[in-house]
Amino acid sequence: MPPVPPDLRAVRALLPCLASEVYLNTGGCGPLPRAAADALTAWAEGALRRGRGSAEGFGRTEAESVALRADVGRVVGDDGERIALTANTTEGLNVVAWGLDWRPGDEIVMPALEYPGTAVLLATLARRRGATLRLIDPDGLEKDLEAAVGEVSGPRTRLVVLSHVSWATGAVLDVAGAARAARRVGAAIVVDGAQSVGAIPVDVAALGVDAYAFPAHKWLLGPEGLGALWVAPHATGTIDLTRSGFESGRDHTPEGGLTLHAGARRYEAATLPAALLPAWRAAIAWLDGLGWGWVHQRVAEAQAAARAALAAIPGVTLLTPPGPQAGLVTFTIDDREPEAVTRRLAEQGVIVRWLRRPAALRASLGFFTDAADVARLAAACAAVAAGDGC
Repeated sequence: MPPVPPDLRAVRALLPCLASEVYLNTGGCGPLPRAAADALTAWAEGALRRGRGSAEGFGRTEAESVALRADVGRVVGDDGERIALTANTTEGLNVVAWGLDWRPGDEIVMPALEYPGTAVLLATLARRRGATLRLIDPDGLEKDLEAAVGEVSGPRTRLVVLSHVSWATGAVLDVAGAARAARRVGAAIVVDGAQSVGAIPVDVAALGVDAYAFPAHKWLLGPEGLGALWVAPHATGTIDLTRSGFESGRDHTPEGGLTLHAGARRYEAATLPAALLPAWRAAIAWLDGLGWGWVHQRVAEAQAAARAALAAIPGVTLLTPPGPQAGLVTFTIDDREPEAVTRRLAEQGVIVRWLRRPAALRASLGFFTDAADVARLAAACAAVAAGDGC
């Protein structure tokens, strides 16, 4: 007999913010589950009672970090040995990008509609290292990324960077194809998994990439200030340390020597945010208990329902292209200014995000989104399209 799926009303009750608003911005920051909040409180209470710098305190933090790497690794198909804990996705991308051995004239390939923080990182690196940044897929509609990457790549291409799920359009990108094109010219490839891990199934090793970065606070519903970087076994030999410290290894010497950790943990430099470790573990454990198959299926169902509801509204144009999709729907409402529309929807208790490029609105549909949420989103957008308040 198949397992009984979770009761959606009971699940929503453990995400208390859903009682006061239609929350559709998990792509910006997911709702905090009760389990994660309780773990934060428990850690703080423990820190009040016992000194954090005791052997017991340091031992607890070490045990939590080891367990968290394993928990996070399991979500992306790894045992945790190739996981480094970071502060966020951008930090993980920085570890990889700056860790390569750059020469003037080297090239970087990136889709034009990548997350702006990634573009800033790569533009800065190009300026500092004398590299050239080559942009592909200007409209976010490219279906053959393997060909697009291959067309602009050559012997000087050192790095390909792209998202697994486009933050701008919501499309699931062909990471495996881009990786094949990168490998043909000997380039490394690193992936931004901010909009994918937790929303769709992810098997990092199967994608054929060198590294994959993702955060705690979006689709994995953890606290802000934590993220993870998966690094393929072969890539630790080419991604050098650009920041390092006590936590990068063991057997430290007075001259600064050490034995690097064998896996990705070598990219961790110093003290981790101890209070956040059990909170992210608690969020992942809760999602594990719900069942990842159910979570991913619910994201797909909610996204499809919102897409259909929005498409039926006169004046609404969907920008999320046909094809593989995750939890995002990007759309416009006639010629309405997206930031103003976002404020208008918030006044009606519907929380979405506005984007600058493309100039659009973005709704994030989670496993917890129900039919009433979708109906309120559609009604609010229909009111704006009819000229109510914008």
